[in-house]
Amino acid sequence: MTIAPGWPQPMQLDTIIGQGAAHVNIYPMPGMDANTTRFAREGWTDVVPQAQLTMTVSGLTVTIGGTINPGEAAAIEWNRNYIAHAVGSTDTLASIANSLAAQIPGATTVGPQITLPADTFQIIARVSVPVPVLSEIARQERVFSITVWAPTPTARDKLAAAIDIALKRSVRITLPDDTTGLCRYRGTVETDELSKMLIYRRSLSYSVEYGTVLTDQTNTVTGFQGTGVEFLV
Repeated sequence: MTIAPGWPQPMQLDTIIGQGAAHVNIYPMPGMDANTTRFAREGWTDVVPQAQLTMTVSGLTVTIGGTINPGEAAAIEWNRNYIAHAVGSTDTLASIANSLAAQIPGATTVGPQITLPADTFQIIARVSVPVPVLSEIARQERVFSITVWAPTPTARDKLAAAIDIALKRSVRITLPDDTTGLCRYRGTVETDELSKMLIYRRSLSYSVEYGTVLTDQTNTVTGFQGTGVEFLV
């Protein structure tokens, strides 16, 4: 058996059937698309990734650790002041520490460690991570024909029945972008008009409703997400 998108070429079909094999082709039915948008646009996040950078608070010292991951941000709330550094591809742990310390009067650094001034009464360290935000901006329905070509009626019936059962069991199908499509049976057309050439055909029609999804990127809010420890003096 062979499976291919689009409509088969006559010579290709003759060759396959002549070898005693069956052929299945899948193609979208022209002019049968429909706009099914009916929900308000709402964004959602997929999986929030684990931060690669770490920030550890001990006394008046903040230590930057972990690995460099461009797109993350190191943030400190110090004495009710908010400072941050967006991690870039050329950063090192020490350069991140230097950038943060430069924004705090009296802070010093040794490598990836920041020592805060003695008048510190609050330290909260956090790592913000980039997160994809998905928004469904439209929904549509497309109708597909799954056509079975076989050398005998028996072969056609068995193969078409197996495909039909599999699709009817798959009401929700996972699409390449990890969203879900809703699969519905639409009808069957069977023809033996090519039986003199020993070609027997059955077409199954299924519609798939799916969303058009726009992907943006944002960062987690450092006050609620990420890693860090609060230290109050």
